Amino acid sequence: MDDVAGCFEFYADLAEKLDGKQKAPVSLPMETFKSYVLKETIDVVGLITPWNYPLLMAAWKVAPALAAGCATILKPFELASVTCLELADICKEVGLPPGSEMKHIGIDTEALKEHFGKKVMELEEEKKIVQQESDPLLHEVKNLSVNIDGLAQKSQDVRGQKMKALEAQILDLKKKQENQVQLLKQKEKSKETAKKLQAEIQYIKAQKVQLQHKMKQEAEQFRQWKASQEKELLQAAVARSFCKVIYIYDQDIHVRTL
Repeated sequence: MDDVAGCFEFYADLAEKLDGKQKAPVSLPMETFKSYVLKETIDVVGLITPWNYPLLMAAWKVAPALAAGCATILKPFELASVTCLELADICKEVGLPPGSEMKHIGIDTEALKEHFGKKVMELEEEKKIVQQESDPLLHEVKNLSVNIDGLAQKSQDVRGQKMKALEAQILDLKKKQENQVQLLKQKEKSKETAKKLQAEIQYIKAQKVQLQHKMKQEAEQFRQWKASQEKELLQAAVARSFCKVIYIYDQDIHVRTL
């Protein structure tokens, strides 16, 4: 009995401390967002106890549930239920409300599913747009490497590595976006989480635009380099074709074309 009384006293003390922990701030790696913890009851809880130590087992389950503000339904072992019935009588004596039929008051889950379903569809559309915009750029990069000759092979390898790095970053952004979609599905009851996901998506879109701009710059620089190489080769070929060496010997002019 001392252990039973001590259990109720322990959780009674914790119940008073719960209010002080409400809306406690949670540290986040991003300073843009703020997070707080709000502890709420979960309405009715079902408690099942075995045959051994029936009263102490019941105290271990009933006391924390009451401290958290939950209504409890206690189901003791049928052959060891007398002590739990006594516990129920004691609860009545100390002023706890008697048991009654309760109606669960919850949120409109259908409306919630529909809301977050639309959010998921919007994210899928964003993903398709990113794919449609990145595919032509990747195709253009691949076409640039088709007509590269031996003189440009070394530069092609260097720039090809840069392009692959950019492609890897785009794939990484796509994976992050897919992860955010999954996270949105799992956290569909949290409006703050939805706002955070939207901010992440905007950041990903900005990164995508920067990568596309960088890829265009790399492609333009490569075109200019290739054009200058072809121009230099053409000039060298023309110079070799028309170069003439004039020899003057015995007042005779001998011309030989190289």
